[in-house]
Amino acid sequence: MKIQNRNNTFKNKKQQGFSLIEILVVMVIMASIMGIVANSIGNNKKKAKLKEAEIKISKLKMSVESFNTDMGYYPRSLDALVNDNGDANWLGPYAKKKEIKDPWNEPFNYSAPGQHDEEFSIISYGNDKAPGGSKFDKDINSWDI
Repeated sequence: MKIQNRNNTFKNKKQQGFSLIEILVVMVIMASIMGIVANSIGNNKKKAKLKEAEIKISKLKMSVESFNTDMGYYPRSLDALVNDNGDANWLGPYAKKKEIKDPWNEPFNYSAPGQHDEEFSIISYGNDKAPGGSKFDKDINSWDI
C-alpha cells in the first residue's frame, strides 16, 4: 500500500487565479459596455415618447372628428372631449382626461381653426416643452401625422 504525501501534492500544483490587473481590465471593459447600453436605453425611451405623442395625437384627431360629427362644430378646447357640456347631442366622453396630455404630462396645444388650412391643430412641444427644437426635442404636430 502506497501512502501519498499531502505536502508534495500541494507543491506540485500551480497556483491558479486572476491578477489584480486582469480583474481591473475586465471591470473597465464591463463599465464601458454598461455605459453604452445605458445611453442606448435612454435614447430608446426618448424615441418611444415621441412615438407615443404621435399615437396620442392621431387618436385625438379621431376624437375631435367624432365630436364634430355629433355636435356639428369642432370643440373649443380638448377638455370638451372629456366633459359633458349639457348639449343633447353630446355622446361622449370622446377621450379620457389622461389622453389629452402628452407623454411629458403637458396638455396638448389645441386650436380651432387650425394651422396649415386645417379645421383644427393639435401640437405637443415635446421633451423641451417649448416651440421648435430638433431630434428628441422636436414638436409633434397633427398636420405632420
